[in-house]
Amino acid sequence: MGLGAIVVVGAQNQAFGPSALEGSESPSRLAQHLSCVEILGCSMLDRTIERLLAAEVELVSVLVADEFDTAPQLPAKFKNVKVEVVNDLGAATTRLFREYVQSGLDHSFVISANLYAETDLLDLFYFHREGQQKVTRTHDSQGPLELWVVDCAKAQYADACDLLGPSSNGCSSNAGSSNGGSPNQAASYFVREYVSRLAHPRELRRIACDALRGRCAMRPSGQEIRPGIFIEDGAEVHRRARVVAPAYIGRGTKVKEDTLITRCSTVERGCYVDAGTVIEDSSVLPNTHIGIWLDVCHGIASGNKLFSLERDVMVEISDSNVMRANGSARKEARNARALNLANEKQQPATAKVVDLQKETPAPEAWQLGANPIQG
Repeated sequence: MGLGAIVVVGAQNQAFGPSALEGSESPSRLAQHLSCVEILGCSMLDRTIERLLAAEVELVSVLVADEFDTAPQLPAKFKNVKVEVVNDLGAATTRLFREYVQSGLDHSFVISANLYAETDLLDLFYFHREGQQKVTRTHDSQGPLELWVVDCAKAQYADACDLLGPSSNGCSSNAGSSNGGSPNQAASYFVREYVSRLAHPRELRRIACDALRGRCAMRPSGQEIRPGIFIEDGAEVHRRARVVAPAYIGRGTKVKEDTLITRCSTVERGCYVDAGTVIEDSSVLPNTHIGIWLDVCHGIASGNKLFSLERDVMVEISDSNVMRANGSARKEARNARALNLANEKQQPATAKVVDLQKETPAPEAWQLGANPIQG
């Protein structure tokens, strides 16, 4: 039996319908969809695709809501992965069910890109197949999760929003249970492993801290040069800087003298942290320049934007000496816009396809070596 997967980068961090959790936090106010934000060297979208391919999925389709300015740029190493920007996620999902049936893919995972769940995907698939249900939906102790397994033949003419939306939640929370009744009801699979719903920027910080402390299976990219300190190739840390474990510094990042990186902080690829600055319990997202003698605490910095996790507000910094996007970020933005314009000329207005076989332009990197860490 063939197995496919559909990953949905949905509007407002939701795949189908309203949030499954009452009182869930407001959507991200960062420039990117949360699933596309790199954390510990890799985005959640990339990690999800890696897990799906490892679970013997033959084809992965990434559906992106057209409200986003750019389609995510996936690594060229991913094979049998296609990206579409669509104006109707439900209709596109139903269309893919039909296409999967025609291609010999009998079942498909459907997962929201903002969900990180460490459940055994093959066990979930076998449970669904043995139950002979149209849909199996996952749950954890907090409620329904946006991860389903679907029988493509049974679902190819159904409305995906009805099939996968809130009306399919009328299930027991115990693993192994299934329900008859309404056609829209689904079997239920209980997830006991680590789960993170990326409904708010603070979830990025929580999962980064959990990964650095070994509370989940996710591991940072790069080498662990000392216990709890992960540094990628091409990063330069001044010998008078201090990096206190656990912490992560991405490739091509430059950390100047008298800086302090502490309390599970992450400084992603291509960043620049100037002299005397303190990064405490914070994440600095890719290609961000942090100025001299600053304190960045309990927040997320991206370009010239600083999101305060304590006050739940976004501040835009107008002074480029304080915070700004560096040259690599601007170059990547221009490349992304150029790629989207080229795709729009070649594809119908309703769907733009990104060719993953082409290499993504590499960002400019610091041509620097790695210095010892003083912790």
